[in-house]
Amino acid sequence: MAYFDSFEIDIIAALSAQLLDKLKRLEPAPLEERYLSPLEAGQGVYQLYHAGSLVYVGRAQSLKRRLAEHQLKISGRRNIRLEDMCFTCLYVHPNWTALAPEEALIKHYKSSGEARCAWNGNGFGPHDPGRDRETTNKPPDGFDAKYPILEDWVCGWVEAGAYDAFRLLKSLKDELPYLVRFQMVEQKSRLPHPKVEGARVEVPRSGMGAGELLTLVAQSLPGWQATVFPSHMILYHENRDYRHGKRLWP
Repeated sequence: MAYFDSFEIDIIAALSAQLLDKLKRLEPAPLEERYLSPLEAGQGVYQLYHAGSLVYVGRAQSLKRRLAEHQLKISGRRNIRLEDMCFTCLYVHPNWTALAPEEALIKHYKSSGEARCAWNGNGFGPHDPGRDRETTNKPPDGFDAKYPILEDWVCGWVEAGAYDAFRLLKSLKDELPYLVRFQMVEQKSRLPHPKVEGARVEVPRSGMGAGELLTLVAQSLPGWQATVFPSHMILYHENRDYRHGKRLWP
């Protein structure tokens, strides 16, 4: 008989099983303000449902903020309605979030053989696709291909009048439910490009569409090009054709 041995406990499996049990007891709620506002800012895991099907599992430092971000993002897309979206969420102690509980949940759902978590690893996340995706003409896939942005999103906060080009671009970036990226003085800089700084844009009427406003900015900057993609819009000093992007100007 052996006089020594080793012992291991599969904490991840135990955590996953208990999380699943807790989540199964929750009733999905509509992804609406009246259900999001009572939430606390604590960290944990959440699940998104589209038309009754589980499509995404995520983890957040603030469940309330992250779910609100998803609500805003989905509102700015074609071919999908917020009325068809629901969620459940579970607050998890910080001691356990380091074990990446959402990865255990995704692994469980995908190994079950059912069509679940279709948006995980499929372009739904909040990350900027970056210039490499644009310049190498990588095609849109997953979430972005199926639910492209509403380039005509009404910018009700922009009234008719004269605007500083950089401030107008910043307002589009801050307020729109999708990414707007524009050329700065250098990569990762917060300073405006010299050509943008001081440029003026005349907005002829209130409540114009996002694509129209980006076009106005491009028109005020000779040699600059505004382009829209299924996932975002960009403004750069360039003259380039993108296989999967549409020129707004010139």
